[in-house]
Amino acid sequence: MSDSHEYAGFVAPEPADLAPLFPGYEIQSLIATGGMGAVYCAVQKSLDRTVALKILPMELSSDAAFCAGFEAEAKAMARLNHPNLIGVYDFGEVNGMLYIIMEFVPGKSIFHSADGIAIDPSEVIRLVTGICHGLAHAHQHGIIHRDIKPSNVLLDLNAQPKIGDFGLARPLDRKIEEGEEIFGTPHYTAPEVVNDPHSVDHRADIFSVGVLLHELLTGKLPDNDPRPASLISHCDTRFDAIIRRATQPVPAARYASATEIATELQAIAQSSAAQGHRAVAVPRPAAPRRNYAAKKKKSSGMSSVFLLLLVGAAAAAYWHFSKKPQVILTVPPPVVASPPPKVPEPVTPEDSEIVPDERPVETTPPPLIDPESTAEPEMTPEEPVAPEVVTPSQEQVAPKFDVAGMFARGRTTMQDRAKPLITSYEEKLEDNVTSLQRELGRILRKMHYDRNTAEKILSTDVEDWRKAGNRIPEVFSGQLSNYPDAFKSYSEHLEKQTDLDEKLKTEMAQLCTTYIGGLNKQVDRLKAEKDEGAVALIEQEIANAKESPEYFMDLMRGSTTSGDR
Repeated sequence: MSDSHEYAGFVAPEPADLAPLFPGYEIQSLIATGGMGAVYCAVQKSLDRTVALKILPMELSSDAAFCAGFEAEAKAMARLNHPNLIGVYDFGEVNGMLYIIMEFVPGKSIFHSADGIAIDPSEVIRLVTGICHGLAHAHQHGIIHRDIKPSNVLLDLNAQPKIGDFGLARPLDRKIEEGEEIFGTPHYTAPEVVNDPHSVDHRADIFSVGVLLHELLTGKLPDNDPRPASLISHCDTRFDAIIRRATQPVPAARYASATEIATELQAIAQSSAAQGHRAVAVPRPAAPRRNYAAKKKKSSGMSSVFLLLLVGAAAAAYWHFSKKPQVILTVPPPVVASPPPKVPEPVTPEDSEIVPDERPVETTPPPLIDPESTAEPEMTPEEPVAPEVVTPSQEQVAPKFDVAGMFARGRTTMQDRAKPLITSYEEKLEDNVTSLQRELGRILRKMHYDRNTAEKILSTDVEDWRKAGNRIPEVFSGQLSNYPDAFKSYSEHLEKQTDLDEKLKTEMAQLCTTYIGGLNKQVDRLKAEKDEGAVALIEQEIANAKESPEYFMDLMRGSTTSGDR
């Protein structure tokens, strides 16, 4: 995957050299560097917010046409706000270098997670649907990406796709200037981007999504293996029709919007679920568990273990010799969405949106499960296990400092900040269910011409949603699944619920970062006073908050007490 727009002589400055140029930010580390610039992990001091700082080579700032386009694009992208798009906060020029401040995403790209490997079709639907929703939002605001490919789609810590690297994006109303270089990536770029750049519109991104869909299903690019995806990976033949229409050489023959692709993919998911296949659902962290020190139960006996091993070996052998391996991109154990401002998690170059151009050569058959995932194999129960939280040692040195009192004060302060966020979130969930109930009622009344029949069909499902905390299930099921006309309204409200979840998750992660930052300051002070007992207790609390968003959410709801474990 080689891009043509590289500057081989670019050398990324050291974080210490950038510090005087960005006094409002604490430049913590260089994440990665590439031909089109370098990305750094930084903390915005005024908001205590972790961000990604990207700087571009100086050669670009001397190009007046590029600078004008860069400014127009950055302003347009800053107006975008969607859970499947990496946010843009600021941009400018300093010391002859263009820069852009973006949302920090600590996960890896699809390129790093599944390059050359066919992914389970249900996962493909989930990922590509999210990508389509993000693109649809950008297109609605007049922005086309022009370089959709696996390395430009990051997976956050919950395996949700986020489109990044809008470096080639441009507003729809900005025309290509005379002599302006046309960028793109071979295999993914629509024909008109190269042949007729003045005619490029949002349908160029539709073409790239079609290529990406084929590659995720088969592990191969269409240019390298033009056979239908169903012949390569034995997936549903309906995927072939979607790919074929999305990658039509003539833009007018493609889908009119990315939303149309998402809708057709969801239709495949729903029919698969109705036929008894594994339900397609957005993976979410396990519900909060109160016993944070719980251990996994041991096996009941050696005979059961031996039997399971035999069954697993037989299944693996059948799978290996009967079809092409597939991978499910599983969700890693939940952690805080961004690293603490003072003690950042180590970040390697492969975590960045700037990735090497060469694809890694596969020397061994791909595994059944993503090698970097810590999830159990699929033969085990699918219910996710809450992350284990550290508990105090029985031999711990007694603290001199009033740790319990400090926890109580800090918890109260953070709860005051979290309460309006949680209350607003819960009210919006309730409003979302009420709105969906009202719309579905209208649809059913038109079909039955009878209010009582419509209300009877709805009552059971809506009651279940209310009991589940005003949450709409990810799978369109129950009596409602018999009414295709209701699916569109259901999908729209499910997407709104997902947006609300992502917003709260981001807000809680920011509060958790602030909470951990305050605890780290106490640790530094108490280390100087050699209060080992207090330091140990606070470090345990930091580990618990970092490793379990559910634990921190319980703290914010007042469901658990940090000093009681």
